[in-house]
Amino acid sequence: MKRILSLAFLLTTSVTFAQQPAPAPAASTLPTAGSGDAQGAIVVTAQGSRSLFKIAVAPPPGDKAMSDLVVDVASKDYQLSSIFQVLEAKTFTANLEKEGLAIDPPSWQAIGAEGVVKGNIAMRGSQVHLELRLYVVSRGGTEVLKKEYDVAPNAMRGAIHQFDNEVVKYFTGKEGSFGTRLVFSATTAHGQRGIFSVESDGYGLTRLQAAANVALAPAFGPGGIYYSAGMQDGSYQLYKVGATSPVFKSTGMVFGAAFGGNSMAAVISENGHSDIWKGQADGTGLTKLTKGGLNTHPAYGPAGQLAYVSNAGGNPQIYVDGKRVSYRGTYNMAPVWCNDPDGVKILFMGRDGTTWDIFSVDASGGNMKRLTQGQGSNTYPACSPDGRMVAFFSTRGGLFVSNTRGDNQQKISSVTGEALRWEGN
Repeated sequence: MKRILSLAFLLTTSVTFAQQPAPAPAASTLPTAGSGDAQGAIVVTAQGSRSLFKIAVAPPPGDKAMSDLVVDVASKDYQLSSIFQVLEAKTFTANLEKEGLAIDPPSWQAIGAEGVVKGNIAMRGSQVHLELRLYVVSRGGTEVLKKEYDVAPNAMRGAIHQFDNEVVKYFTGKEGSFGTRLVFSATTAHGQRGIFSVESDGYGLTRLQAAANVALAPAFGPGGIYYSAGMQDGSYQLYKVGATSPVFKSTGMVFGAAFGGNSMAAVISENGHSDIWKGQADGTGLTKLTKGGLNTHPAYGPAGQLAYVSNAGGNPQIYVDGKRVSYRGTYNMAPVWCNDPDGVKILFMGRDGTTWDIFSVDASGGNMKRLTQGQGSNTYPACSPDGRMVAFFSTRGGLFVSNTRGDNQQKISSVTGEALRWEGN
């Protein structure tokens, strides 16, 4: 069991290979990172390029705990988006009580606010009636967006996220990804790993039910979350969270899977090799795509492309549908797709000396860029469904989020782990 656990760790973390490949051909130097200026970042919106949009979130009147929740959740969402600069409440000069749900534009222009979010909270029986409005100060005192929600008190966060996604859509034409989840595997005890879930702002860290004490490589798939479980007999099979029996078994060891539409790509290890097998989402009709060696980390793209890691060229590199796409650096791992509004990219982790950093590359292999540098070791990127945010683990102390250029890096949780995946992507 100890030997199998070691192999499982290898295939899911990909930090070292059990078998050293032949010396690789010379590779060019990894690119350096660009600017990391969070507040000076330039964002591209539907209206063109501009600086961060200055937005104020006014506390709704009424219950203080609920009011604080609206301000805290909305402010965090806007800060993480890399689209907005959230103004501090202590700078507000407007008479909030007199304004009510409206705004006096000159009072907000005086502090540089370009947008204002206001709300109202009222109890209707056991439900919270939450009204939220967005004002664009230059357009006067009429709201440009208004939404109302009737939810249980413990569902208020979801309603606020929904509104924030609508705010992003108003300015960019595409709604945000606030309120979605990330999943990952993490050490729970010596020789044990579990599957965890956390929301996009770092809230609600939860350990998910697993069929074994060794649970690896989570992935979002049809109807839920899938993972590889190491059983007492030494086998590794594919399970779905909540199921007590494997949803896919193989004569080899199944070290994770990826899903795209009606397709599944599984990592199956036999006779010291791990290969990528592709078939139907239920595990039927599998055919082997790779030819021995070590092939791991499958990830489906928006058009059904399949990225994965292979040492077929002598060292670990990123491949797409059998074609190598990473040539800079000698150790590149853990690819995920990112439907960035500026164009589809593949994110991955690359080793530079003794540390790891996050990189992006076009699906064709060109335009490689570095998102992190000189900030500890950064691993296992995941991309938000809207393609605007990148999550990753960092030795700086937890789970971080940035934009797709590596700007606006913010810690959202103190958790660390491996095999990070973002719901909806």
